[in-house]
Amino acid sequence: MNIESLRDGINSLMYVGQTLTSEELLLIQNSLIILQSDNKFKEIFFWGRIQGIEKDYFIAFGYTKDCLKERKFFYSLDCLQWLMMPLPNSDLFQASLLCRPKFQGDPSHFTCVELDPNFSIDENHIILATEPEVKRLKEEDRLACAVHMITEESAVIPKGALYKMTDQSVIYNPMFHGLTELEGNLKSYYQLYRIPKNKREYNLMKRIDYNYTIDFLDTIDDAIPKDVAFQLNMERNGRLVMIRSCIWPGMTFYHKLNTKEHGFAYFGDAKKNFDLLFMI
Repeated sequence: MNIESLRDGINSLMYVGQTLTSEELLLIQNSLIILQSDNKFKEIFFWGRIQGIEKDYFIAFGYTKDCLKERKFFYSLDCLQWLMMPLPNSDLFQASLLCRPKFQGDPSHFTCVELDPNFSIDENHIILATEPEVKRLKEEDRLACAVHMITEESAVIPKGALYKMTDQSVIYNPMFHGLTELEGNLKSYYQLYRIPKNKREYNLMKRIDYNYTIDFLDTIDDAIPKDVAFQLNMERNGRLVMIRSCIWPGMTFYHKLNTKEHGFAYFGDAKKNFDLLFMI
């Protein structure tokens, strides 16, 4: 959520039991303003908190021009000093998902993770399996992979909040004034805050009144498992929308209808819910 509306956003997330202490809130607001100035970010956001045994990781991100392609993530252990997060290594995604111990709160900590074996069938139709590979996973790299996967699969933004320019860069839409009561109750009006993975033609066919400048993102009603990946609830007599991810428990989005106020934050242990299909 945007640092400018952090306090109001945290108050909205209290409906689902997610919050920061008054001290943490004050420290994060002040330190992120300094971080924004030092890096010349156009905007800066508080992403959330990942729980650790010794210390928690506080996550933030900012961008200079393109709010999708130029996001830079930072983490902090004390809400004061922010360190740039390394780029996620795609070779470590599987190890990060299979790593079951909780985060320690020490970026230099290493954990040994046993990967699943690879299976193949030879010419005699005999199933062969390789020895499970063991990888040493640095907690800082694990953190980067977790933040990337959570953001890709569960970060939500309302339709129209982002605008694609003629040079293909994406900015926050200054003309966005919020969803209406009729729109706010439909999952098709909420999009995933990531570079779209669906083909442009697919998104084009979904709407009669398609506008590519705001409809270029994937919507959450197509998220897998379909219809259960996100839970949408109305609060404050239908004036506040709360969307919770069932894939990554702890990721919550809020939007005050008929206003531009919206945001998301993650509070949890970065464990993916692999049992979701069995819970339906």
